[in-house]
Amino acid sequence: MYNNARKFDWLLFPVVCLILTASFFFIWSSAGWTFACKQLIYIGIGLSIFFSLLRFHYSKISKYSYFYYFIALFSLVLVLIIGREIHGSKRWFKLGMFSFQPSEFMKIVYVLALSRYLAYKKGLNSFKDLFVPLVLTIIPIAFIAKQPDLGTSLVLLPIFFAIFFTAGTKLRYLLSLIAAGLGSAPLMWIFLLKSYQKGRIIGFLWPEKNSDWGAGYHRLQSLIAVGSGGVFGQGWRSGVQSQLNFIPEQHTDFIFSVVAEEFGFLRGIALLGLYVLFVFCGLGIAVESRDPMGRLIVVGFVTMIATQVFVNVGMTLGITPITGLTLPFMSYGGSSMISSFIALSFIINVRLRSEIVFSRDELMRK
Repeated sequence: MYNNARKFDWLLFPVVCLILTASFFFIWSSAGWTFACKQLIYIGIGLSIFFSLLRFHYSKISKYSYFYYFIALFSLVLVLIIGREIHGSKRWFKLGMFSFQPSEFMKIVYVLALSRYLAYKKGLNSFKDLFVPLVLTIIPIAFIAKQPDLGTSLVLLPIFFAIFFTAGTKLRYLLSLIAAGLGSAPLMWIFLLKSYQKGRIIGFLWPEKNSDWGAGYHRLQSLIAVGSGGVFGQGWRSGVQSQLNFIPEQHTDFIFSVVAEEFGFLRGIALLGLYVLFVFCGLGIAVESRDPMGRLIVVGFVTMIATQVFVNVGMTLGITPITGLTLPFMSYGGSSMISSFIALSFIINVRLRSEIVFSRDELMRK
């Protein structure tokens, strides 16, 4: 085991512990004591995996990232065949009392696979250098969107661009990819999006044109909850919207609505401040790392967490479309919690083993 307590991030880890504490109490408030206790189990499993992964050098784990990638890809195919269907989506494997969501772990292995590939590339000087990374990206996006889970699939795109930018890809190539993506938006609208997903987007962009009450119900109830919280909140377990179960999925996708209603604007901002601090700590680790692969891994996982926070909080405030993304370390759910802990473990792992890699050959030998 690599043992260096001085290099352990004693700011980042306590920040996560504060978020986990808030998660327990607000899941208790919104879903009851039983769900809060199950969340403690998920946190315990996540912590066990977190500390277990710290025993190994991140490069030793990522050495098999392509193998992990194909295993995760196979699970995405398998879940479409034998997965448990909930609300019209096949995203989960049922394992006794618990459910397993393979797309959450696809995000993890995607970061590892893409980081490893780009760390060993001598240069990114043409569009042909983007071919393999695009294949690694498009295939899981297609399978995850097929479930359908458009929110999780689209999280891979910011990760892709963040890692590529960090790897030194020329800006014109990235802008060309963005332009191509925007140009394909009509095809995605016609062939990829389900009717309820179209309704959510229409309800977000043009609320007055959406006559489907169901499409705008989540957004409306969330905004009522956030607005009724005011500056100081209505008090823990005293929110009208949350305690009367007006907010859909209030212990998972819309947990921040419960926070805003019961703890108010100021303490809601304090919670978001913890996430901002998380992102800055992670980026600081990336800047300090002299290992190209370690730097890319950290940037990928920080982008993953930051994207989920932005989209999740944004949809509760009505500034982003409703996609079903969870709030990392906060929302109820085992797959989300464990994948967040794995990402945290890799981030701190890179900090613990921050070292100079003098050549590409030395990096390959890891």
